[in-house]
Amino acid sequence: MVIATSIFSYAQDLETKKKELAEAKEFLTAAQAKVDAIKAQVAALKPPVIWTKGQSTGVSFSSLGLTNWVAGGVSSNAISTFGNVFRNYKKDKIEWVNNLDMSYGFIQNDGENIRKNDDRIDLLSKVGYGISKKMNVSALINFKTQFAPGYDFTIDSIADEDRQAISKFLAPATLVASLGLDYKANKNLSIYLSPATSKFTIVQDDSIATARTYIPGDKDDNGDFYYNQNFRPELGFFFNATFNTKLTDRVGVKSTLDLFNNITDANKDNRLNTDVDWITDITAKITKHLDARIYTNLKYDHNQVLATETALGNGPQVQFQRLFGLGFNYKF
Repeated sequence: MVIATSIFSYAQDLETKKKELAEAKEFLTAAQAKVDAIKAQVAALKPPVIWTKGQSTGVSFSSLGLTNWVAGGVSSNAISTFGNVFRNYKKDKIEWVNNLDMSYGFIQNDGENIRKNDDRIDLLSKVGYGISKKMNVSALINFKTQFAPGYDFTIDSIADEDRQAISKFLAPATLVASLGLDYKANKNLSIYLSPATSKFTIVQDDSIATARTYIPGDKDDNGDFYYNQNFRPELGFFFNATFNTKLTDRVGVKSTLDLFNNITDANKDNRLNTDVDWITDITAKITKHLDARIYTNLKYDHNQVLATETALGNGPQVQFQRLFGLGFNYKF
């Protein structure tokens, strides 16, 4: 009898606790629904985020020291600074992207003067109107130049103080103005294609322009130059692909490919030549402010030939720049 009473008591307690648990779950569900409703109301009251902005700056270092190194080599030290500023607008079907990249660097090899090894100003502004979920009709402006004079060091016998500058601020500079379609394949890849793009090459310094390094010195049948040595307009097709992704939580990659073909070149033999500008920037975050960085820039422009190469009878060549450094990076 006692055992039966005990079993019955346990059964009652179990049913009571099950009932309490069910009531608690109902209360929790109602409470969560209320929280979600309040969150939605708070989100609706917040002003929409129309502008996104940011900026970052950094400095990277590399150093090589050799003492009695039998295998040979040269000690060197290098420093490179870089910065980025962006301001982007997004509202309804209108999108406006603005980006400025800048970099400047020096290197000193043992026994040589300090020399520039990196110099870039790249300003992009693109505004678009959405015609579908992934497609915009867009207008683009891109301006590129450098900060300071650059020199040709291919001939070792010339003293640095006797070298002539082959580039300066606005010598050269390029301005691209374009109207086309901007396709966003996914969150990492966007493709821009324009059948009508104007490209302007500017060489403000006459001493640099005379060498015809950046504006071709081709002549017509009458012996006249096709283009003014200080300014060259072009009209043609333009293609841009931008890939930006995170490989891991600490490693990011951004790669941009620009292709331009001048279909109206006054020298008809050049109309099939395509300008290539491919930049890849890989950043690996080591600590909050310490990064390792690999930067590459591959270029080809059929109309750009160093005067020293022209004198040797050589034509345009593929240009390649590679930077690797460990440095400080700060975003604000």
